[in-house]
Amino acid sequence: MEESLALLRAGKVSELRKRAKDALKKDKMDPEAWFMLGMAAQHEGQRPHAIECFERALYVKPDPKYYRAKASVHMESFEFEQAVEELQEALDIKEDADSLFLLAICMLFLDSPDAARYMHRAHQLDKKRTKELLRDFFLRFFKDDKGISDKEKKRLWAKISS
Repeated sequence: MEESLALLRAGKVSELRKRAKDALKKDKMDPEAWFMLGMAAQHEGQRPHAIECFERALYVKPDPKYYRAKASVHMESFEFEQAVEELQEALDIKEDADSLFLLAICMLFLDSPDAARYMHRAHQLDKKRTKELLRDFFLRFFKDDKGISDKEKKRLWAKISS
């Protein structure tokens, strides 16, 4: 998965897609290949195709990361109820900080008081990873937000960086 993410970060989506298709030529039931193909589709905004690929990966091997990937597509489309369902499936397999963090974010968007409970549980499970996810979330969504004062941004950053 790390190699796939590295290719995406480097903008090498076509290389990722080619690797996935080559793997599927060898084995149509390779869940990682379906996962990589789904990541490429998601990166290009082809959400229905991404969901289909993640569902194929899940059909072969129910894995929390495939559920999280599918949930992330739903989150991009503001389909938070569907994302919650996928994340709960992931958590039924294994409780992990990433799934709990994403579930907390979904609950925030759904105005659920459970958001804090899920974020707290993620932090209990893996403090370092949860802080990393919070920093990434801040940088992606709040850092350049003109509606938040610089003073408030500094306060938030200090809180999640400590």
